Amino acid sequence: MSRQALAWVVAVLLLGVSGWWLAENTEWVEDRTPRGARGEALTNPVYAAEQLLRQLGMQVEHRESLDSLPPRGARLVLLSADWQLVPGRLDSLKRWVEQGGHLVLPHGVEDDDDDALADWLPIIDLPSGKPMPKEAPVLPGMAASAPTPQSHAHTELISTPPLWGSTQRLITCDNAQMARALHLRQGETARWTAARGQDVRAMRVAVGQGSVTRLSHLPSIFFNTPALRCDTPLLLAAAVQAEPGATAWVYLQEKREALMPWLWQQAWVVIVLGLLTLALSLWRAAVRFGPLQATPPRLRRSVAEQVTGLGAWLQRGGTEALLAAQQRALDETAARHLPRYRGQPVPERARLIADATGLPVHDLAAAMTARYSTRAELAHRLQLLETARRRLS
Repeated sequence: MSRQALAWVVAVLLLGVSGWWLAENTEWVEDRTPRGARGEALTNPVYAAEQLLRQLGMQVEHRESLDSLPPRGARLVLLSADWQLVPGRLDSLKRWVEQGGHLVLPHGVEDDDDDALADWLPIIDLPSGKPMPKEAPVLPGMAASAPTPQSHAHTELISTPPLWGSTQRLITCDNAQMARALHLRQGETARWTAARGQDVRAMRVAVGQGSVTRLSHLPSIFFNTPALRCDTPLLLAAAVQAEPGATAWVYLQEKREALMPWLWQQAWVVIVLGLLTLALSLWRAAVRFGPLQATPPRLRRSVAEQVTGLGAWLQRGGTEALLAAQQRALDETAARHLPRYRGQPVPERARLIADATGLPVHDLAAAMTARYSTRAELAHRLQLLETARRRLS
């Protein structure tokens, strides 16, 4: 046998021994890995319950606002207390139920401080094991005593009357610490109950032409995972009164459009005008980088323009200012050149100037003290004051 043929024989024997060892020491089993939610089930926490009702032939709508109520004869499942945020909804809900609507209320969707809703509901929701109020009657086969022990994983409920003619026992997966017990108000009659011993976990009572169904479970019983465990689908179908062709609205929470997009959609014209007004106001109040108009060049005026401007100014009433300016100029010049001038009264000042300039003292005193002059007097007084100033200089 050649060396190559021997190598092939050894390789086949090794493969055979390896296969035999794997077969004797390993075991092949199927392992199911849960797949995460996708599509609508990823964002809708009650997607499973809604699909369950659709498979039973119902028309299910997911609602995020209760501005309008379902048609008469429809089912309304409230899973949040947000429905009470808008005033007046309780009265609308009462009228809708009395006219034929079917309301489903899990525990926790009503406000504990809302006495109006509590007084209207014909079913009292109390913690499991709490004694019933005196006015609440005891259902047949029940006694007002402590509840029977229960399992934390599963709870057996007895339906009265049986569901769909034969289904009487329901096994639900709930937490006993969250369980509640339901009781009827005096004078009311239950149309359907699901009880664990002495504790009623689900109850339906007729109200007008409609009905109210209360569950002692939290709203999370309608959520995707709990809704498919144990016999919870049967309990939910019974609570909603599932039947082909019926309409059901599932209200999870109140969702409103954000304020800014809503304002833009409703009043964009006002917003644009307001922004333009604000921009104009800021522009008007902003610091400028230069004058409103260019500064005119400094050009030397002609004598004729100067005389014309001076005449126009004097005609408008500038004679007093011109006389005062000339008096001030003479006073400053005399103070610099005449000793003991400052501190003297006006007559003495006029005498000192007259002695130094040779001008008439009487005319100087009159010119130095005048506050107003006629056109005839103005020229003479201005000339006299200017002559005295120049002689002192």
